[in-house]
Amino acid sequence: MEHWKEQLDGWYEEQVETRHRLHGSPELPYEERETTRFLKETLTDWGIRVEELPGLETGVSAVIEGAHPGPMLVLREDIDALPIQENTGLEFASRQAGVSHACGHDIHTTALLYAARSLLGQRDKLHGSVKLIFQCAEEVGSGAYKMLEAGALQNCQPQAVVGFHCAPLLELGKIGVRRGPSNASFDIFTWTITGQGGHGAYPYRCVDPVVVSAYLITQLQTVVSRFNCPLYPAVLTVGEIQGGTAPNIIPDQVTMRGSMRAFEPQQRQKMLEQIRRITQDCCSSLGAQGEVKRDVGIPSIISDPEIADGVARAVEESLGKEHLYWLPEPSMGSDDFSVWMEACNGRGVQFSVGTHDPACPNSGLGIHVAENIFPDSALKYAAPVLVQFALDYLGK
Repeated sequence: MEHWKEQLDGWYEEQVETRHRLHGSPELPYEERETTRFLKETLTDWGIRVEELPGLETGVSAVIEGAHPGPMLVLREDIDALPIQENTGLEFASRQAGVSHACGHDIHTTALLYAARSLLGQRDKLHGSVKLIFQCAEEVGSGAYKMLEAGALQNCQPQAVVGFHCAPLLELGKIGVRRGPSNASFDIFTWTITGQGGHGAYPYRCVDPVVVSAYLITQLQTVVSRFNCPLYPAVLTVGEIQGGTAPNIIPDQVTMRGSMRAFEPQQRQKMLEQIRRITQDCCSSLGAQGEVKRDVGIPSIISDPEIADGVARAVEESLGKEHLYWLPEPSMGSDDFSVWMEACNGRGVQFSVGTHDPACPNSGLGIHVAENIFPDSALKYAAPVLVQFALDYLGK
């Protein structure tokens, strides 16, 4: 076993301690101030240079300069938590009411932190540099954009980005890798339907936005069923609708919120245009005014085959061939890891770290589930792959 692997093993108890600390003090998107402070202090104490992100209070960008010139590799993980009341019964469970790391971001953060510590001690092997991104606000789909706007990749052109995500549906010890389409794009919309309110006894004197919105919802279903090519999966969901104050009053306005997911970029653009067109024309045909605003828009993750093969090699080298699992299908889930990929010209992979321990049934419930348990031992498989890939990619 190489020295750095022994070193990571030796730090395992410390990693668990760090993970428990983060897990017990989760913070919502853009509120990760204590997490940010802890990361900056720890990285600085270890001798890793932390960079400023003007105008952004949370999230960390840091860099490890290799001993030799070469390209830049980005390693990215996320640090925010979810507005979910934890129900795991763990001794180190969240102490913040209504907030928890129900997506495994505490494991993501810890693994990247100790991968960075390992790589710092191996600067002599690095022909290039490693940019460390501890990203804020992944759960709301805007953190990556905010960090880029603040200058996280300013004055540098990284060649690739790699990261991972916990996967409760994958067996503990398995590392899932995929070439090509891996995660769907994610667009969130707000619709505003404006009519003319009045008494419920006289609808003919009004323009009822409730009826119009109901009609609009049915028409929006054609975006996927009739305008998207069926060879490319897509999902459109309206999950919120609000309007009215009493059963006998026709309101002036109704608002709706929903989301769309897709894989193929051109099909996504066609559907975005169709959503706007249907909103305007459908509402207009019934005498109302319809507006749609896109609140969040992140692209799909299309894993670069060459980087995917590199991650697969890193799994085999650091853990063994038996730990590699080629994912047979993409996920309709989304992650703004894709934004970092765009900044690296599409060269990137977000691999999966299995967290389902058969001895702990609650470890296989899924992400964003209040009862799901992410086992500490996932740390043994995540950090080594990050380190090995970086050593391979920036090797001589």
